[in-house]
Amino acid sequence: METILLKSVRIIDTDGPHHNSVCDVLIQSGKIVEVSGLIKPPADAHIWEQEGSAISTSWIDGQADFCDPGTETNEGLESGLQAALHAGLGHVILNSGTTPAPDHKSAIRYLVERSAASICLAHPLGCISQSRTGDRLAELHDLSESGAVGFSDDKPIDRTEMLRRALEYSESINLPVITCPLDEGLNSDTMMHEGPASTAMGVAGNPSSAEVMRVQRDLEILRYAGGRLHFSVISSAKSVDLIRAAKKEGLQVTCGTTAHHLLFVDDDLMTFDGTLRVSPPFRSDADRMALCQGIADGTIDALVSDHRPQDLECSDVEFALSQPGIAGIESLFAAGFSALSMQFTTGEALAAIIRSLTVGPRAVFGWDAAAIAVGQPADVTWFHEDLTWKSAHVSKGTNTLEADQLIGKLNDDGALKGQPLGVITPRGAFRQPE
Repeated sequence: METILLKSVRIIDTDGPHHNSVCDVLIQSGKIVEVSGLIKPPADAHIWEQEGSAISTSWIDGQADFCDPGTETNEGLESGLQAALHAGLGHVILNSGTTPAPDHKSAIRYLVERSAASICLAHPLGCISQSRTGDRLAELHDLSESGAVGFSDDKPIDRTEMLRRALEYSESINLPVITCPLDEGLNSDTMMHEGPASTAMGVAGNPSSAEVMRVQRDLEILRYAGGRLHFSVISSAKSVDLIRAAKKEGLQVTCGTTAHHLLFVDDDLMTFDGTLRVSPPFRSDADRMALCQGIADGTIDALVSDHRPQDLECSDVEFALSQPGIAGIESLFAAGFSALSMQFTTGEALAAIIRSLTVGPRAVFGWDAAAIAVGQPADVTWFHEDLTWKSAHVSKGTNTLEADQLIGKLNDDGALKGQPLGVITPRGAFRQPE
């Protein structure tokens, strides 16, 4: 691996010895060999320098769908990992909603082995139930031994017994059971949040209570069964309050939300833009603000892209026919940081989003902290908080948000702030094209 010298970078690493210091960082053969105020470049060094830039431990996307295997025309593992690198990510947790479902050892090994040499690593989730039907428990121990980092059916778990058994079985292997908190039986064929906007549009709405009831139910099952429970994406203020209280109680519960849930509300769908149709839906502004506060105070552990790419035939359609989801992996940091910066100081916003992309998701999946220090493997993201974000359009997904959709949600300068510049891992280095 090449020798890289990062010049005058601010180190953001609350678990390391150099937190908040501005240093040069020398990396050789995938390992940090020197951190100091001024390092003379070795003859073979590639110098990475950008005034005002920073590094942190490498970012983790806690939920993304690369549609591989099954619908690789929407994305594919290779293009998905390339998009992740442009997003500044060193690790991506792969959703289980593929065809065939990753409910057996070979399916997990297929994904692990294909990404093993990639700069950005893919970490697959195994299914909770066989074929994701919710009827019979999958072989959780076999899946974990093959490389699964958690268990999810990528949809609501309707049977309480299934969730209870999954929590009990997974406790011995100390991996999280991941649930989508949504009661789909409260209203049928919903397309957005239930509120004044859905009424004005004449569209069936999904109320916040459909999520809150499932959060309450699942927390009660966790109290009874034990184990580790993770809510994949929450969207309501009440859910934040319930999870905050559960954490204070001592329950092993974590949760995530998406960067776009920090930006958008249900009123933004008044134009019938199918790109903004997501599950769970964008809710009220009070809910959006509560999610931002949850990221800031650590109640919400992980900020995720919930990347759901679609091809043109599924995205360029009428609102009612559009498929839920945004191809949002490349804008993960910029969208989240810009949203938080509108509600908090720049320093508070940066600390919150870095925590939700590093320390938070590592805790969710039980990974050891990776300090930026001499002798440690190089596993870092290089970025600039003040640069205007530019999309590389690497993802195959056509259901991406255009600039004018994002600008309307931002401050006076009308731009997403926060540009990933590069990723360095023990498997190699990627630098954003100039």
